[in-house]
Amino acid sequence: MSVTYQIDYLEFPSKDGLKTRRFFEEAFDWSFVSYGPTYHVIEAAGIDAGIDGDAGEAAGAPLPVVRTTDLEAAQRAVEFAGGVITRPAFDFPGGRRFHFREPGGCEMAVWVSST
Repeated sequence: MSVTYQIDYLEFPSKDGLKTRRFFEEAFDWSFVSYGPTYHVIEAAGIDAGIDGDAGEAAGAPLPVVRTTDLEAAQRAVEFAGGVITRPAFDFPGGRRFHFREPGGCEMAVWVSST
């Protein structure tokens, strides 16, 4: 079985997730599903996306998230190609993911669904 890789999610960091959510609601009329007090999934934005409002986790830029069919193989491929793991694999509702920085400096993540 071959491993597949697709960018399928974009995560917006925010120092105040509720303010960011209200902005997107007012500016673009997007709707949301909240998962706890600091995470909001954006609906109808044209791409699956979310707002991470945990100020302690907030990166400086949006986080492109790549979906894969094999998380361990993806981590080996990232490291072999020169990527640096910045957050080891962890579970979250719906799957498991890790974060890395590619050699040009962009922070990204790779995830696999738990279903």
